Amino acid sequence: MNRLPLKILLYIFVMVFSVTPVISSASSATSYTYSMDAKNRYIRTQDAYLPDRTVTSLFLDKPEDIFIDTEDYLYIADTGNRRIVKYDPAKDQIVMEITHDFIKSPTGIYVTQNGDIYVADVASSHVVRFSKNGEFIEAIGRPTSPAFGSNDFNPMKVAVDEAGNIYVLGEGIYDGIIQLARTGEFLGFFASNRVNLTFVQRLQDIFFTEEQKRNLLGRAPITFSNIFVDRAGLVYSTTTGEDVRQAVKKHNTSGQSMFQDDVIATEDLIDLFVDNNGIIYAVSQAGLIFVYSAEGEFIYSFGAFNPMQDISGLFSNLSSIAVDSKGTVWTVDKEKSFLQSFTQTEYAKLVYKALNEYSKGNYKESIAIWEEILKLNQMSILAHNNIGKNLLFEQRYEEAMYHTEIAGNRYYYSQAYWEIRNIWLQKSLAWIIIAIALLYVVYRIVRYADRRWMVLEGVRRPIRRIYNIKPVRDTLYMFRFFSHPIDSFYELKVGHQGSYLGATIIYVALFIAYMISLTSKGFIYQTVAPEDIDYQSVTIGYFAITLLFVICNYLVTSINDGEGKLGHIYKLMCYSMGPLLLSFIITTIASHFLTFNEVFFLQLTNAGGIVWTGLLIVLGVQETHNYDTRTAIKSILYTLLFMLIIAIMLLIIIIMCEQMYQFLEAVIKEVIRNVSA
Repeated sequence: MNRLPLKILLYIFVMVFSVTPVISSASSATSYTYSMDAKNRYIRTQDAYLPDRTVTSLFLDKPEDIFIDTEDYLYIADTGNRRIVKYDPAKDQIVMEITHDFIKSPTGIYVTQNGDIYVADVASSHVVRFSKNGEFIEAIGRPTSPAFGSNDFNPMKVAVDEAGNIYVLGEGIYDGIIQLARTGEFLGFFASNRVNLTFVQRLQDIFFTEEQKRNLLGRAPITFSNIFVDRAGLVYSTTTGEDVRQAVKKHNTSGQSMFQDDVIATEDLIDLFVDNNGIIYAVSQAGLIFVYSAEGEFIYSFGAFNPMQDISGLFSNLSSIAVDSKGTVWTVDKEKSFLQSFTQTEYAKLVYKALNEYSKGNYKESIAIWEEILKLNQMSILAHNNIGKNLLFEQRYEEAMYHTEIAGNRYYYSQAYWEIRNIWLQKSLAWIIIAIALLYVVYRIVRYADRRWMVLEGVRRPIRRIYNIKPVRDTLYMFRFFSHPIDSFYELKVGHQGSYLGATIIYVALFIAYMISLTSKGFIYQTVAPEDIDYQSVTIGYFAITLLFVICNYLVTSINDGEGKLGHIYKLMCYSMGPLLLSFIITTIASHFLTFNEVFFLQLTNAGGIVWTGLLIVLGVQETHNYDTRTAIKSILYTLLFMLIIAIMLLIIIIMCEQMYQFLEAVIKEVIRNVSA
């Protein structure tokens, strides 16, 4: 999936009519709200949130984390001031301050449903627990269990499930999230991010011992950046790093992500919060707030980065987020050290209401709300996608296909099509069987009549006339290679069969079939829009690669006593493409009738066409040059190596020419500028 580059997201600004100090409220958006279109591109949509309040009266100092309890009190890990602040947004006042000897650098905070306050303090190396009234209960230090190993215990973030199990994100811990019992006993590492090994690292796995692999660099998984436990006890996490597929996770009991698809995010996610309806809010340090459904579907993002101006809705170093029961989003900026709140617009309220109805199984009600959203924005991909999902559960499959196609959701489109096809097959199965039986009977009758009275002679005669046209016969000679490849290549070599024209027709036909396959597959398998294809590059690549193979193989085999001429190699290359040509035709047609569940058929057909063509090329080189099998394979490998060298040389020449052109252009512009001056 294509994502908006981070450097573009960082510089999403709006027109601001004044540059003033921090204000206490704002009435209009100071950043844009973005959603996704059917091609997974960011597009601006209606404002989902508007800046509401900016609180500067708390005199915070580099706050790292915030949390909202069930009574909408806001808890702030005021890191620089070494304290925990309990803030009442309704009264705009601090109602409690917690300080303690163990509170040296609080970086994480979590409040349970019964009011217990857990603080992760990286400086004191403890998780500290306080009562609802701020009274010290206990400090949980480094686990003594041998299973914890030699790891340091520097808690950065903390979360607690309904059973009292404590989840700790430790600084420098690569094994995963530390899981502790209520008593502080080490239960194990809950989850860890996967490591994407390179080809070299996979080779190391074969030959190196476990101890050697542990000492290698680049094998440690990326550490989590934050954790959260919702009211149902589900664990969520964020990860900072280049692999944005791991940026947001909703973990099952075994620690694996429950999201089927990759979550849309950026590389610097630092915190997340899940509200009572399961809506997920994740934030980046750059000031972007991403909102997801309970299933991980991207809804929209808002916020912006502006370190130079203190304007509501803009951030310098966004560090944490929380959402109250009214849906108000609260954020804290580590650099600017103040709180900001955002209120929902009517658009956002409609979206959440529709998602809530869907989660309850009220599909008709959800559809009605999404249709209201469509009245606001007819091309809302979010609305079309969710209408399609609801219609699917309502068993209105044709309507579901319509909306999911607009939304570009091939998975749900496939499910709807699967159901429609099954219904049609159930209704038509008896007639299909009867039709097959009748066709077989007709076939036997016509065959018998043809043997006795030659009734098909009138059909065969024009077919023979067409076949005897030399270009047609030479082109159809391709099919003989399927059953008698060695004999066919020999006949092609000595000139008894085939021609340059027939070979060229096959060569061009393969290109046409490839382009049709590239642009005209069924919606489920047409993952690239035709208008987004670089046709020039595709065309140049096709003809350049195949013709370069012919030339390079001729040069290689000429050195190695090959008997084939340049024309022979060209013809064997073209006539060997028959299986690949058929595979493109079959898969293109079949893609209009198959679902995701039958993708193996297309994969098998494509693989069969490629392998078959490859075998024919080996046999063709062997017969054309009078090689044995080993020599033929070696010559092909040398050909491919030669092609790679030529391609690299051409690339270097092109780059040098471009640089020379840019240099001369700059010199000419400078000369013109000086002359004009």
